[in-house]
Amino acid sequence: MDVREKRLREELSEIMNRVYTKGLASSVGGNSSIICREDSYVLITPSGLDKMNVLPESIVKVNLDGKVLDGGVPSSELINHLAIYKSREDINAIVHAHPPTAVGMVSAGFVPKPVTPEYVVMIKKLSIVDFAVPGEESINKLVNGLKESDIVLLKNHGVFSVGQNLFEAFARIEVLEEAAKMVFAGKLFGGMHEFSEEEIKEIIDKYVRKKEG
Repeated sequence: MDVREKRLREELSEIMNRVYTKGLASSVGGNSSIICREDSYVLITPSGLDKMNVLPESIVKVNLDGKVLDGGVPSSELINHLAIYKSREDINAIVHAHPPTAVGMVSAGFVPKPVTPEYVVMIKKLSIVDFAVPGEESINKLVNGLKESDIVLLKNHGVFSVGQNLFEAFARIEVLEEAAKMVFAGKLFGGMHEFSEEEIKEIIDKYVRKKEG
């Protein structure tokens, strides 16, 4: 195992620990993966393992066709991850979680609008698709949703977030759930200001330019 693979395994372990401790998935929910396109393999979290116990050595290594190269049984969501990587060659990582406030709110028909600068910059646009059992229909919905966004919410289930790395993909989910909680609390006390198009443009101009600079 080379130094790069060792580091990626450690990052996957850390991300799943964050997903669980942040309450973004139960001990049996969620999964993450990262692709090494140069060496044609994917590292993905294993199936059936308590998310607090995902260690670097627990991670499963597969080729781009899903054949196990090292480790045990990969997540049952592997087929979704592979399809997303094939459709989005610009991304390197996927985090799948079940943020309860965001999923419950959107599944009930209420879609939170941009209410924080982080939401504007990280989420930009939230893709929403109806629930479908794992299979071809579900894959098509996820792939199509991620053509126009970096995060897609599957009603009554969870979200798939993509990024250049695991931490970027995870941050999108965390920002989405944070915004959903704020909107929920705001509704209890009379509502919360939603950014106008002008405010969104100003936020993008200032925050993105500052980040790029």
